[in-house]
Amino acid sequence: MEHVMTQWDSVMKSATESGKALEAINLKLVEQLTKKQVELVTSAFETSNKWVSSFGEGKALPELVSVQSKLASEYSAKVVATARETADLLASSRDEYKAWFEKGFQTFSAQAEAVVAKPATSRKAA
Repeated sequence: MEHVMTQWDSVMKSATESGKALEAINLKLVEQLTKKQVELVTSAFETSNKWVSSFGEGKALPELVSVQSKLASEYSAKVVATARETADLLASSRDEYKAWFEKGFQTFSAQAEAVVAKPATSRKAA
């Protein structure tokens, strides 16, 4: 019975450690994604302010269209850059999740082997 309790304690400790490791990976990813979203929203507000300001500068229509086209191009480039950076973040997180899963599977396999009783050897009849 003591062996079972020791094994159970080991399983619970490794599950807790694994949960904390997963939480750390998730937290890191959420923080990074949130940072990218804030950067993109900030850029959108800045572009919007520049766009509205361009109307108040009393420019002729061709100049106004040129300024707005430039603003649209700049914002579009920012969106594309943010999308690429986000894809890179997700790819690196995928590697972290994969490593976490593989480590957990190895731990589980080792613990399962320790718990499973080995078959008794049979004696040959004399």
